[in-house]
Formats: sequence, structure tokens, C-alpha cells
Amino acid sequence: MSGNLLFYRASNGHIATSQFAPDGKFTALLEGRLETGWTHIVPLEQDLFFYRSGDGVSATGRVIHDGHFVALESNILLDAHWTHVTPLGHDLFFYRAGSGETATGRVDSEGTFTALQKGSVNKDWNIIDAVGRELLFYRSDGLIATGRIEGDGSFSGLATGNLSPGWTHITTHGRELFFYRTDNGVIATGRLSVNGIFTGLATGQVKPDWTHLNPLGRELQFYRRRDGLIATTRIDTNGIFSNLGQANVDPQFDLIAGLAGL
Repeated sequence: MSGNLLFYRASNGHIATSQFAPDGKFTALLEGRLETGWTHIVPLEQDLFFYRSGDGVSATGRVIHDGHFVALESNILLDAHWTHVTPLGHDLFFYRAGSGETATGRVDSEGTFTALQKGSVNKDWNIIDAVGRELLFYRSDGLIATGRIEGDGSFSGLATGNLSPGWTHITTHGRELFFYRTDNGVIATGRLSVNGIFTGLATGQVKPDWTHLNPLGRELQFYRRRDGLIATTRIDTNGIFSNLGQANVDPQFDLIAGLAGL
């Protein structure tokens, strides 16, 4: 699946866009500037949601096929200090790790945000990722829990379990999940059912020290912040990992968002 990537540097608002081809080929497109200080940029299918944790200011925008960024809505005021913002299509799940507070919202095709529900789950989850309407919660000691976001934004718990500790990144590819440890490069894949049940698939090894992992459909882009090295791979439905290619972009980007299928 082809797609676009948006790279963002928080200190000065610098952005760069690029195109990612199904064979792993990377093509730089355009550069520009946005507001400084965004702490989260998450893809909403083909749109983007920007959030600043310190004051709750949010915005929406879109990257079109040639790499141009188009602003949609600005100065959306939400609660501050959300630690996680997880997209589910055009819905969003907000989580505050210190308290377990949650909220859901929806962004329409014009970029307008509508708040849905508030609630709470266990605190101290490190990673939250979405597989369809289901959520996987992961804690660094290996504890996991799963849940579902209904159409009205309400949350229902599904199951709990245990995985290996120490995963630093988890990405979603269809119903398959990719796990990575930045300290040693160990990887694993698994699958999450619609009932919230996790099944392990495969294990392996890649380079350590990748700082960002960005899914684009079945493909995955790795980025190393210190030197700008990137690599692309593919995850099949059996959880098997295939290398595609490598390239270099500017170093020191803080956030990267992938938009598949443009």
C-alpha cells in the first residue's frame, strides 16, 4: 500500500512530507512549517490530529497526494495532560497514565472535533494501540488488557493476559501486531481477535536503536532520530517480516505520522 509520511520537529515547527511506495521506495516531497510544541500527531485515516499536552490545544489537517499540508480546524480546546492519543479510524481514545482517566472523541471529514464519552481504566499503561475497534493496553512488565470502543465512544473491557516485558514499540497491521525492543532489536508478531484474545505468531531480530516505527497498511517504516536513517519492511497476515529498503532523511524529527492509501 502506498502512503505519505509527515515528519515534524517540535522546537521550530519544521515539517517534511514524503511518499512511501509498496516496494519500499521512499520519495521526499515538500517541506514547510507548522506551530511549535505539538506533543502528539496521530493519523485519522487520511487526516491528521495534532495535540499539545501542556495546554490541551488541538488542531486538524490533511496531507494531500502531492505532499502539501492543508490546515482544517485550529484552536480546538481539550483537556490538558493526556499522555496517550490513540486513533480508531476517525475516532480518538485519550488516556492519562497517572490517573487512568479516559475520553473519546470523533473528527469528521471537515476536521471538526466532537467529544463523546469520559471514563476510566487502570492507570500506568505504557503503550495503547488500536486493532479495528479493539484496543490493546501494554505495561512494560508484560501485563496486557484489551477492550473495545463502541460506536458511541463508550469503552468495554474484554480480556487480560501477559506478554514478554520490555517492548518499547507496538504497531498495528490489519489485525496483526508488531512488537519491537529498541535496546536489542528483538521483534515479535501476534494477532488480536475481535473478542480481544491475543495469539502470538512469530519472533525475530532487526537492528536496535530505532526511535520511531510508523505503520502504513501492511508496511512499516523505521526511523532513527540521531542520524535520519530509515528502513521499510512488510508484515504479512502470518506475522512474517520482510525487508524492503533503506534511505536517509533529516535527523532530529520528533514526531512522524503515516497516512496509508493516499
